[in-house]
Amino acid sequence: MAAAPADVLATLIGLLADVTRRDACTLHPWQPFPEIGLDSLLGTEFVATVNARFGTAIKGAAVLDHPSLEAFALHVARETRRATAPAPAAAPAAPPCRPLPSADELREELAQVLACDPWDLDPCTPFSDLGVDARAGAEFMTAVNRLYGLRERAVVLHDHPDLTALAAHLATA
Repeated sequence: MAAAPADVLATLIGLLADVTRRDACTLHPWQPFPEIGLDSLLGTEFVATVNARFGTAIKGAAVLDHPSLEAFALHVARETRRATAPAPAAAPAAPPCRPLPSADELREELAQVLACDPWDLDPCTPFSDLGVDARAGAEFMTAVNRLYGLRERAVVLHDHPDLTALAAHLATA
């Protein structure tokens, strides 16, 4: 196996340390992600952070296909080269950051993730009762962060367990 680019590997170590709240010096490039404590929720958050940092569109399942920092760094380097290759046509501009979301706007985003009608979601119903699991929560927060220029972690859904509480939190964040 070819060696991962040192700059990519170093960046990934820092990003993984932030996501797992571990000291970067305790992370080893050859160590399997599960040994580091990367579960499905943190894995999705890690990949979303990597995509934001490198401008890639890597799927969350990539950490399963590339189960160590070293293997994942090679994948990220390949995807980064692909993402930075000249586009055949002009790429659309990134959407501007919008004002902080209301509970109704959050409901619309969550409905897209859950593939349901927004009006089926009561803003005061706990996320767990709406069927929001770790994957859906991470996907939802990634979309909210992208649309509103935020940097909230998916675990915020545990402290603010419904759309109304989350909107109130985001208004003060």
